[in-house]
Amino acid sequence: MENQTKTKEQLLIEIDQFGIEIGELKRLEIDYKKVEEALRHERELYHDLASAQPTGVYRIRVFSTQYLSEEIWLNAEKSPLVIEYCNDRFCEILKINRQEIASNPGIVQELVLEADKAAFTRANIRANLKLIPFEWEGRFSSKGEIIWLHIESLPRLLKNGDIIWTGILMDITMRKNVELEIKLQNEELKKANAEKDKFFSIIAHDLRNPLNIIVGYSELLAEQVINKDLEGIEEYADIIMNSSLMATDLLKNLMEWSLSKTGRMNFNPEYFKMIKIVDEVVLLFVYIAKQKSISITNKVHPMTLVYADKIMISTIIRNLVSNAIKFTKVGGTVSISSEEKQNEVTVKISDNGVGIPKKVIEKLFRIDQNYSTSGTKKEQGTGLGLILCKEFVEKHSGIIGVKSEEDIGSMFYFTIPSIANPEAETKKELVVSQV
Repeated sequence: MENQTKTKEQLLIEIDQFGIEIGELKRLEIDYKKVEEALRHERELYHDLASAQPTGVYRIRVFSTQYLSEEIWLNAEKSPLVIEYCNDRFCEILKINRQEIASNPGIVQELVLEADKAAFTRANIRANLKLIPFEWEGRFSSKGEIIWLHIESLPRLLKNGDIIWTGILMDITMRKNVELEIKLQNEELKKANAEKDKFFSIIAHDLRNPLNIIVGYSELLAEQVINKDLEGIEEYADIIMNSSLMATDLLKNLMEWSLSKTGRMNFNPEYFKMIKIVDEVVLLFVYIAKQKSISITNKVHPMTLVYADKIMISTIIRNLVSNAIKFTKVGGTVSISSEEKQNEVTVKISDNGVGIPKKVIEKLFRIDQNYSTSGTKKEQGTGLGLILCKEFVEKHSGIIGVKSEEDIGSMFYFTIPSIANPEAETKKELVVSQV
């Protein structure tokens, strides 16, 4: 009976103990719910704060055993990271949704533009290795659009070796476009200043020289004629004529260049036979070539047709032939030929003159380089002619270039269209205008 009473007493004590423990559990449950509610509230506040940012906010986990492998960083399928959190702006900037992120952890690496992936990988490996802040600017390609991003993030090393990166990304495409536009404008301004300097240099120096020569030798010539001293007058006359031709050629280039730059030169392409234009240009240089015993040969095929602006093509050939004569020695040769390929014609002006040093060739068609040199008989030039040639060739969507070897000769070439609309016309339908 006594044992039974003790058992009941023990049971009552245990029941009381259970009641206390149950009460403690209920209190802990209440506390847990309070903590859980507080954490949920904090997460909501954190999310609200992140969502309110104009930048993309993210948190990624980089796995400790993988982040040093460059191959893994370059392979989106073997991503060394997982995106644990990102705000809506993050998705908007990258033009992706959360389902894509969940199904493809390496989507960020996948979106980096191929040309920038190596730099992106190196920056990531370095930051993870040294646990230093990550900062990078580069191009991403998403949904067919290239965007510039600025990315910054801070690392936190976990006990298991993983690294948590919390950071932001900003769309800086507009800024980069503005920078590019400013760069292009600066280049245009630099070019415009170079053109202005070139123009004033030509007027102040290159044009003045031949005019001074003409005036000076004309006075000498007049005095000797008055004094009936005929010795040397033929030489003086040649000097006056050459200087006059140089001044005339320069004035033509200046006028055409000015018209081109001010938009007053009309571009009027039409069909014509190339040989006729070349014949006219060759005729202009017959006397000058004869003085140096240089033979000029027109090898252009009689049936070669082009679709181009006659005035511009004539200017191009005139300048190139003039240069060829200038840099060809006495007794040399100059030839003009053509070659047809598909829908374009390549015109070549070749000589067996002094040639051009390789280091000089890249300067020939650039106005900012201001390169010119004297001919084989001290003929002067400005370099403006080649610049004008380049502009007129590009007006025809063609290319101009030169192949040259010193003491062997040079071959300048340029391309122009042979038909107006390659997709709609054939050579049989061409109507040739007579020059």
